[in-house]
Order: sequence, then structure tokens, then C-alpha cells
Amino acid sequence: MTITRFPYKRIRGIDQPIIPIGLEMNDLWLPLEVYIDTGAEYTVIESRIAESVGFNYRQGKRIYLKVGNGSLITVYLNRLNLQLGKIRLLCRVGFSDQLNVNYNILGKVDIFEKFKVCFAQAERMITFEKIKESS
Repeated sequence: MTITRFPYKRIRGIDQPIIPIGLEMNDLWLPLEVYIDTGAEYTVIESRIAESVGFNYRQGKRIYLKVGNGSLITVYLNRLNLQLGKIRLLCRVGFSDQLNVNYNILGKVDIFEKFKVCFAQAERMITFEKIKESS
């Protein structure tokens, strides 16, 4: 069983569940920070990050996601390798130029069903415990 722990990141004096991940696009691994959002279905990354390495994110499946203020944003879902600690997973990752928040988002799909995720507020720590896959 693999357990990966991440400390919260302090942003403007407030501890936030922001963690580092790796994302593979065009055979390049990019280090990113993501806000763990248990209310988000999909992981969504700012489209400018894909554009910076020449990744054509618009080849992915176009969907519309409702965000916190009730509006819909356009997201292009692509299957990409994502690294969480030492574990690499093939995940659906969305890209949008309408995210309009200060963070990339780590959502539930393809992540939360593979880990037990624990937010330990008192310790300011997030733990991902890999769930053993059935054979």
C-alpha cells in the first residue's frame, strides 16, 4: 500500500489544500500546483499551460461544467498521464481558458476512486492512500 502525504500550502496567510503534481503533455512532464477540490468532478488546468508546450488540448472532448457561481465553462477533456507523488495515473484532464480562479483544480474523476483521500485540518496535511486494485 502506497501512502503519499502533502502539507497544505500557505497562501496569503491561509493554509490551502494545494499540492504539486506532474502532468505529461507532448512527451514533456510539467510540474504544476493544483487545488484539491472535492466538489469538482474533473481536474481542470488553465489552457495557457497546454499552449505553452504546444499541446493541442482542443482535440479533446468538449464538455460544459458548472462552476461555483452557477455559470457554465467550456472544458476540453484529454486523457493524460498525471503523477501524484510517485504514482502515475492515466486521467481525464480538462483544459479551459474560462477557469477564472487563481488555481488549477484537482477533481475527483480518475483520482478519488483510486485513493482514500484524507484532509487532516489540524495537521494541515492531505494524505492519499492508494487503494489496492482488484485482479
